[in-house]
Amino acid sequence: MAAAGADTVFIDQEHNLHNTETVFDLVAHAHAAGISPLVRPPQIDYAWITRLLDGGCQSLLIPHVRHPSEVEHLIDLAFYHPRGRRGVALVGGAGVNYQEVTSATDVMRWANENLLVGLIIETPEAVEALDELLLPGIGLALVGHGDLAQLYGVPGDPRHHLVLEAQERVRALCAERGIAYGVFQPSPHLIASEVELGAQLIVHGGVFSFIRKSVGDFHRTVEGALTADSTSAMVQPCGRPSVHR
Repeated sequence: MAAAGADTVFIDQEHNLHNTETVFDLVAHAHAAGISPLVRPPQIDYAWITRLLDGGCQSLLIPHVRHPSEVEHLIDLAFYHPRGRRGVALVGGAGVNYQEVTSATDVMRWANENLLVGLIIETPEAVEALDELLLPGIGLALVGHGDLAQLYGVPGDPRHHLVLEAQERVRALCAERGIAYGVFQPSPHLIASEVELGAQLIVHGGVFSFIRKSVGDFHRTVEGALTADSTSAMVQPCGRPSVHR
């Protein structure tokens, strides 16, 4: 993905079954490739947040946030003193970029300064409480059109005026507070307009959609290049092989 031009890779633990070890491997590979891994844990939880940070995840994107108390708890878990009370694990591993720890305060400061904590705004409650959710320490707000549409009673319609009004509220408040603003945008045709409206992060596609499109494009190109005669002469694949016991 880095070679193809991606700036970041989105690693999802909410809707995927990646275990912690798999996430650590993906994060390490992303760092080695020179792109930023953005990890979505399934929930705000001490064990999830602490392990991800200690494993080298420096960008967290939190789903389904609704109340300011949740954000306060998140900041408490994710940041070291003075902003939070993150559990101390200064053992020189991935969580501190493999630095030799000669000064705990310096490493804690480095960890705080190099951490991005983002919220996915995907519930009506979050939109209503947005002013109280974007607390100091939150560096990104990303609009989740799909869940917003469903919860506004218009499932499958991410361009509904209720969703777009919520998106504009997020965009405007992020601009006012100097917080990065982003969107999930599955359509490549709409990405330019999102950027024009101020989006600084676009989350687009996924492994399955990329593979499906790549294989589909390849198949159509080859099929179009073959003549009818050569196609009929090709050996057609059979079904799955039988399993003999």
